[in-house]
Amino acid sequence: MASMGGGYLDPAPLIRSTKTPTLLNKHLQSICAFEGLSKIGVKAELQNRIIERIKAYANTNNVQGFERMRHLLANPLDQPSTRYTFVPSMASGSSSAAQSPAPPNPYLNATLGVGGYNMGGAAPGYRIYGNPRIEFKSSPYYEIKEQLGSPALCEVMQHHRHTVKANIRVQDYPILSRVHSDPTLKVMVFCAQEGPGKQDIAFPHQSEIKVNTGEVKANLRGLKNKPGSTRPVDITKDLRFNPLPYVNTVEMTYALTSKKFYLMVYVVKAIPVTDLVKQLETGKRITEKSVVDDMLNKARDADIVTTASVLSLKCPLSTLRIDLPCRSIACRHNQCFDATSYLQLQEQGPTWLCPICNNPAPFESLAVDEYVKNILQKTSRSIDQVSIQPDGKWELHTRKEPATSARSGGPPSDSDDDIVEITKSGDSIRMSAPRSIQTPGSMPPRSSATPSTSSGQPGSSTTNSLGKRPIAAVIDLTSSGDEDDEPLARAPKRPMTVNGYGTPLNVPVYRSAPQNPLPPRPL
Repeated sequence: MASMGGGYLDPAPLIRSTKTPTLLNKHLQSICAFEGLSKIGVKAELQNRIIERIKAYANTNNVQGFERMRHLLANPLDQPSTRYTFVPSMASGSSSAAQSPAPPNPYLNATLGVGGYNMGGAAPGYRIYGNPRIEFKSSPYYEIKEQLGSPALCEVMQHHRHTVKANIRVQDYPILSRVHSDPTLKVMVFCAQEGPGKQDIAFPHQSEIKVNTGEVKANLRGLKNKPGSTRPVDITKDLRFNPLPYVNTVEMTYALTSKKFYLMVYVVKAIPVTDLVKQLETGKRITEKSVVDDMLNKARDADIVTTASVLSLKCPLSTLRIDLPCRSIACRHNQCFDATSYLQLQEQGPTWLCPICNNPAPFESLAVDEYVKNILQKTSRSIDQVSIQPDGKWELHTRKEPATSARSGGPPSDSDDDIVEITKSGDSIRMSAPRSIQTPGSMPPRSSATPSTSSGQPGSSTTNSLGKRPIAAVIDLTSSGDEDDEPLARAPKRPMTVNGYGTPLNVPVYRSAPQNPLPPRPL
C-alpha cells in the first residue's frame, strides 16, 4: 500500500506489478485504453507508458489516479464502466495532506492540461493527466521560468502531414509584460520525443513552425548524427503583446514520424556567454602542481618514453591566442582551448565534446588550467608555442629550418636535363644529339673556343660538342629489310670530351651516317 499519511505515493510496487510476466499484451492494451494512452506498440512500449503514468500520479500526489492504476493492474480485464469519482474526505488531516499539491516544477508542468478531463463531475478540481511527464535536459544557456499554454501532443504520422497548435493569451501570463523591459527573458518553443527520463530537444524530421501564420526561420534538425545538438526556437520577436485580448497561435506542421512528440512553449531567462565565462573564472581549477605531478609520474614510468613536447598557445577552435585556458577535468592532455570560443560554439550547436580528444566535456566538467594560464601570463602575445620538458619546465619553442642545398656548397645534380630533338624532313626522321648543358663553373673561356676547320676530324669533336650540334644521323625508313644483305661499315667512334674530361655515362653517343647509303626505294 502507498503511504497516505505523509502525502507520499510509492510507485515502486505498481511498477513491479506492471513488469509481471502474467500481464499479457491484451491486458496492457486494456489498461492503456482506459487511461487514454496509445495501444500501439510492443509489450515494452506499453509497459513504459503505464509506468510513466504511475510516476506522474505519484509525483503530483494524484491519489485517485494512483489507486485506479492499482486496481487496473490487479484486475486488468475488470474495468469499471464509469470514471472514478473522488470526493476528498475531511475526517482527518492526513487525507487533506495527501491531496495537497506538490510544489510547481517548470520541467514537470508538461503533464498539465493535455488530454485532461473532469473525473465524473463530482470533483471538478481534480484532473487525470493524459500525457507522461516530459523532462528536458538542463542547459547552461537558459533557465526555464514559466510554461505558456498547454503542451500539444504530436501523434504518430507515418504517411500524412499534421498540424498542432498552442494558443497563448498575453493577459493570462503576467511574466510576458516583463519581456520588453528585460532583454534576458525569451519565449522559446521546446519539443521532445515521448520516452522515460530526461529528453534532448528534438523536433520531427520534417517540420516547420509558424507563429500567427508567419513562418519562423530556425534550424529544427541540429547537427547531422548529433543527438542533443538541436536548440529551442526563439519566437520572442514573432509574438504580439498588444492589444491585450489578442491570442497568439503557435503552430507546428510535421510529417513522417514513427514516435510521439510533445510541443511546449516556455518563458526562459537567457544566460550570455560572458556570464558563463565569469563562472568558469571563479569555478573549478586544475592547479599547476597537479599538472606537474602528472608529468613527473609519466616520466617515472619505465614503459613510457617521455620527451619534450610542444604546447600550442592558440585555441584549436578559433586559431587565436588563448585568453582563458580551459579543458575538462576528465581530459588527460595538457593542451587547452579558449573558454569563450568553446562556449560560443556550443551555443550554436551543443555537442559538448572536447575539440582535442573528442571526449565528453560538458559545462559542469570545465575547469581553468592554471599551468597553461601561468605560461600565457609570462609570455608575450606574439608567442604561440612553448616546449614542455618531461619534468614540467617550459621554454620558448624555436623552429629549426631544414638545411638547403645552397648551404652544402654543391650544385644540385640533375640527370634529366638531356634533351633529344626529333625532327621530320620529308620521309626521313632526323634525331639530333642532345645539347650539353653548361654551368657557369664548367663553361670554358671564350678564348679557348676556337672555330673548327674540319668537322670530320676527331680533333674537332670537342669544339663541336661545345659550340655546335653534332652531325645529325639520318635513318631511312623507306628501305626494305631484304636489301640489307651487306653489313654496313661502322664509323669509328669519336671521343667526346669536355675540357679534357670524359663524357658522362648518361650522355648517349650517336653514330654518323654511312658513307654510301642505299638510295631510297621508289614507292
